[in-house]
Amino acid sequence: MSHYSPRSEREFGAAKTEPLSRSSSGFNRNGCSLASPRREEKTAKSSPQISLSDRPSLIDQVLSQGYKVAVVRIGIVSDYYYPQLGGITEHAYGQAKELSRRGHDVTLFTPNLVRAPRTADGLVRDEPFEVSRVGRAFPFYVNASETLLTAGPRLGSDLHRLFSGRGLDVLHVHNPFGVMLPMTAIARSTARVTVGTFHSVVPDGYRPLRWSRGILRRLLSKLDARIAVSAAVVASIGTHFAGFGFDVIPNGVDTNFFTPTAGTLPWLNGRKRNILFVGRFDPRNGLKEMLRAFVLLRKRRQDVRLVILGDGPLRPLYKRMVPPGLREDVLFEGRVDGLRPRYLASSEILCTPCHLASFGMVLLEAMSGGVPVVASNISGFRLLMEDGVHGMLVDHDGEGSAFCDALDHMLEHPDLARGMGSAGRQRAVDKFAWPVVVDQLEALYERALGEPRNGRTTSRARE
Repeated sequence: MSHYSPRSEREFGAAKTEPLSRSSSGFNRNGCSLASPRREEKTAKSSPQISLSDRPSLIDQVLSQGYKVAVVRIGIVSDYYYPQLGGITEHAYGQAKELSRRGHDVTLFTPNLVRAPRTADGLVRDEPFEVSRVGRAFPFYVNASETLLTAGPRLGSDLHRLFSGRGLDVLHVHNPFGVMLPMTAIARSTARVTVGTFHSVVPDGYRPLRWSRGILRRLLSKLDARIAVSAAVVASIGTHFAGFGFDVIPNGVDTNFFTPTAGTLPWLNGRKRNILFVGRFDPRNGLKEMLRAFVLLRKRRQDVRLVILGDGPLRPLYKRMVPPGLREDVLFEGRVDGLRPRYLASSEILCTPCHLASFGMVLLEAMSGGVPVVASNISGFRLLMEDGVHGMLVDHDGEGSAFCDALDHMLEHPDLARGMGSAGRQRAVDKFAWPVVVDQLEALYERALGEPRNGRTTSRARE
């Protein structure tokens, strides 16, 4: 079988953004808070427009006198960004792009990668925002997952200089408990409002969290708003930090990129029905159980093929798990970026036997692509999809037999599977499309900008 690496034909559409209007309830744009285009028509005298050069009291003027906001300066900090693939990367990019589309002045602060991961395809992205590289990111493992640690001899002073030079209104830090870059960014923030988004679920009794609780409480107290991507994150870390409230705002998905209309891939057409696995080769992502399930499934039926997207140091171990007689039908395709929608369009089912997840970006991308899902019955996935509606949730048995049964059932009932895929697509569009998610972010920014800075802590999670 020959492979090639065509570049993605992704197109980025941008819907028109309506200007803000002032109402008795605050700033709104069809129910959305805070944003307006950079190029705006002249406004009436009752709603005068002011320049961001009117520092340092711009936001105070806006909130107290009802001025229209032309541009809000937002900084986004993330250890993870392209070419590093993953859920936080996708979130940071989608957030920055949608905020920029709405007229905000956005800068994404992210490190240079010491070792840039190779991908099997290429994608040139539309970046209507500034990307500022600071420090150097080194890969290492923690919490059963590959992660990045950003370091640099002048990281703190460099961040302070970059933040001060941009006069940020909002600094939004992803993964605030991340050592070095996220923590340093919060400590050095010069923005009027500092916001943190928490992406991770930690195991019960996670020792590093207990050992560092005092330091982390001080860090949390510096945040004007705290976001969790799911209630599973709140349940995981919230009990360790009584008195701090969390707003639940989910990850978003580009529903114009992950779409059922994506074309199929020619080398995946033919006599085999494709089951897709997507994820880094971390132990917690469950590729070992996926392979066991597929071996069992092939004893029942010969019409299936397993397609694996991802990579990592454990690749040789996983490849050795494939019996010689099945190697032609277990395809290790490597890290894939721009072609992911087409891999989904070429597959009948996405399967993810993940053991620990806060949300499930892989599931959401499949749902957006109209592909039914067979997934682990864990809290982060239960909050995203409904068993029997968008796919099937399966309890782990360690041997893959439960996943084998679920996959066989879906393959035997293709009409049921297609209906689940359609329902998943509708849920992704209604609840998780980036315009929907950024509506919630803008409302949170507006609320945080309008609250006294000492009014930071509450006792409940807001959903």
